[in-house]
Amino acid sequence: MQGLMYRLAELDANSAGLVRVIDYFDALVRHGADTASLLRASAQLADCVAGIEIAEHGRSKKNLRRCDPHGRWSPEPQLTPSIIRDITVDDEVLGTVWIERPGANLPLDEMLVDRMALTAAIILRPRRLLTEAEHTHNLLFPMDELAVLTSCAGLGLDPAASVRVIASTTNDIARLQFSKDSTPGRATGIEVDGEYLNLVTCSFISLAEFSEIAKVMPVRAGISLAAAACEIHTLIGTARFARSQSSPTTPIVNADDLGALNLLAPGTKIDHTRIPDLVRAREFRETKDGTELLETLRMYLRSGTLRAAADCLHLHHSSVAHRLAKLSHHIGFHVDTIENRARATAMIMVLDAM
Repeated sequence: MQGLMYRLAELDANSAGLVRVIDYFDALVRHGADTASLLRASAQLADCVAGIEIAEHGRSKKNLRRCDPHGRWSPEPQLTPSIIRDITVDDEVLGTVWIERPGANLPLDEMLVDRMALTAAIILRPRRLLTEAEHTHNLLFPMDELAVLTSCAGLGLDPAASVRVIASTTNDIARLQFSKDSTPGRATGIEVDGEYLNLVTCSFISLAEFSEIAKVMPVRAGISLAAAACEIHTLIGTARFARSQSSPTTPIVNADDLGALNLLAPGTKIDHTRIPDLVRAREFRETKDGTELLETLRMYLRSGTLRAAADCLHLHHSSVAHRLAKLSHHIGFHVDTIENRARATAMIMVLDAM
């Protein structure tokens, strides 16, 4: 039978494949595996011989074991180790692990042996497992890509799942009773420097329902743009920016409703493809009527009124109103209302620069 490692390799070492490898070894730790179980499981996953050598204190001889994919112990090497990693705890090397892959290495081999070494270190020197809150923190404020994938595995969260962040300055948000489907995986609310962050699925509840809750339980919050769980840390700034735009009359602000104004959000530079307004406007600009209608909006924003725009375009003001209504339908928001003027202006300015 073809080994599980080969099936994972078909994923071309993408996020899902990496998370599966991480979760595989995390499961061994959760179930109290010893080094022998680790070795058998590693050989089965890799579909090749796996080995471990442990330095025993007070002895010059080292404890060396090897196992093939069928669970057979084979003490003598048959192939040169293809990838080797030290088992390190607090800068102390406790031994090494390796795999003996015949032929070229597979895309996930490096990750597999890294996790073998880490799991062996945990077995030899048990450490406290991270809590769900700590995994959530590491997902939202990761040190590197590995931390993101480890956190996704620890939370039972698909790294490709679409999620959002809710940012609030009070902990009232944590007391809101979201449905079970609202929380992705085992993520939990966290506090960072007096700010409360909650990870939610994109369909957690409607904004209208959320606003109704806010009337009963006063809270100011911002909802970020949507992103895959493995990338949501790049959009926390949009949740904070949305929260900064909240008011007593609008206590909950969705970053989607700010459009291209999200580019003003502090933090990581936002890819234009993350902003629904810009995606829709750019696609519409390529259609037959798109250029004309966007030009009408541009003239309306510059002139300030329907009649002034109509004079510049040599049209009747009702024709300008009709064009703006048609554009609003395609773009997804009313481009000619006072409250959306800044949003529409930002969209046109960014489109002109693209």
